[in-house]
Amino acid sequence: MKIFITGATGYIGQRIMECLLDRGHEVHALCRNIPDDELFNHLNVHVFRGDLLDYEKVKKAMQGCTQVYHVAGYARVWAKSPRTFFEINVKGTVNVLRAALDLHVEKLVFTSTGGTYGISNGQPINEEMIRVIDFFNEYECSKFMAEEKVQEFVNKGLPAVTVNPVRVYGPGLLVESNAISIMIKSYITGTWHVVPGNGEAIGSFSYIDDVVEGHLLAMERGKPGEKYILGGENADFNTFFSKVRKISHQDHFLVRIPLPIMMLFGWKEEIWAKWFGVRPVITRKWIRKYHHDMACSSNKAIAELGYSITPLEEGLARTIEWLKRKYNIYT
Repeated sequence: MKIFITGATGYIGQRIMECLLDRGHEVHALCRNIPDDELFNHLNVHVFRGDLLDYEKVKKAMQGCTQVYHVAGYARVWAKSPRTFFEINVKGTVNVLRAALDLHVEKLVFTSTGGTYGISNGQPINEEMIRVIDFFNEYECSKFMAEEKVQEFVNKGLPAVTVNPVRVYGPGLLVESNAISIMIKSYITGTWHVVPGNGEAIGSFSYIDDVVEGHLLAMERGKPGEKYILGGENADFNTFFSKVRKISHQDHFLVRIPLPIMMLFGWKEEIWAKWFGVRPVITRKWIRKYHHDMACSSNKAIAELGYSITPLEEGLARTIEWLKRKYNIYT
């Protein structure tokens, strides 16, 4: 089967492409630049150079494909122009949806984010919850708008499903969308010493293999027009770092940084970005986000897709072992 994928050079997208190739499929990958990676020399990979904002190139790359995985997006903490988030995440998504509808593809899976649901208030977030607070940042807002576009195209007859990964971690590219794994690597090498706030903010940590399998299951079993949270074990930062410390056998000091101090740091990063064009490590909008509980429920994905969750301790053990091998970390 020929399958079209966007975001194949990214953390989640590359892992999805690897799985598709392992299952014997041909992959059409839309890339802005030709990747310097052995994976893209695979006989069943056809790279199409193009941009999400160019409809004709999107359609040409998708030609002849039965299924579509739209994984690409602007998932960084900052852009020189906030419009970048909406151009890529909304307009780019519309181009993919439009091409899929015009070419009568069998099914499309759109990768959004668990951040579109907001915060949990005493109970885990699920797909039926309505967001009651403003968006923390442009990324969440643009992804929410893209989800609405998906629903519009479902109403036009496109069989499309949305998946919402949460805090994804695990082996793979150490890029901005894999920030949790970067944080783990920094801790075990002794260069990470920060815990946000009092460390009690809860999040859902999704292991990469679960998220990739969740995408494939959504393609196979997901109901058009439905959304599925691909979450993991819910844990606060204190618990998270306690497990990392235990598994890695590293006892580096950690400092809990109060919100006002973190916000001051974010402000400094934004000033440097504005004056010197230096990409900030984090911004105040993202700092606020990580001081709220964001526990998630994946019960719908488990019941309807057969999704499964790797326990946090097991996922961390696999990740730490991979990091040690990959980067020759001796602890």
